[in-house]
Amino acid sequence: MAIIGVDLLIGLYSLIYNHDGSGFNRRDGMVRIGRRFRSSFVAPFYEFDPVMQLQVTPHGGHDYVLWLHHRYTDTKVCLGMKMHGLGLDKANIYAFWDSLQRFMDVEQPLPDLPVLEQSRHLDPVTAAHDAAIGRPERYWRDRTLEGWKRSSASKKLREKLTSHTWQQQPCTLQASINPNLSIETYYRCQEVKGIHATPKGEDFDNGQRREIGAEH
Repeated sequence: MAIIGVDLLIGLYSLIYNHDGSGFNRRDGMVRIGRRFRSSFVAPFYEFDPVMQLQVTPHGGHDYVLWLHHRYTDTKVCLGMKMHGLGLDKANIYAFWDSLQRFMDVEQPLPDLPVLEQSRHLDPVTAAHDAAIGRPERYWRDRTLEGWKRSSASKKLREKLTSHTWQQQPCTLQASINPNLSIETYYRCQEVKGIHATPKGEDFDNGQRREIGAEH
């Protein structure tokens, strides 16, 4: 009875739910954050800094959630329950952030995740990569949960996850940041390149930053 009730609620919710425009767009490299009563906040993915937040759970344990803070405004968004589930440990948060970066990097194939498998052939870089390594088109979809649990693959994946040396690589973005470039000039250069974000060069005139962000 409870299962029927949950299914009914999900069905009713799907009828009234309207997508707020939020999303990570691999094609144009932009992040869109829906805002109530306003148009979406739009900015390039590389302008967001990740922040890992520790949360204490009601019974004394803890887990982590990932926030993205826009570097030049006050806009920030929590990805917990939007992009990743709760209850993640530190290694899984690192892995989630790594997967998100790879998803937004058009020079790399899509991360090999079950949720993305049906779209891999639509991305040219991913399709070429899969053809080169001979990846089965239905690698994940032809697996069963019982078979996955019986195999050693899940154990090996957990071991690889916990033993990986996260956060050991230098920041590739830092080398390309000009410390003498003002935020105003930066955004005016972005506009010349045809990169149109919510923040504009005029928002930072005379070193002043207008209140254009929000928390989500």
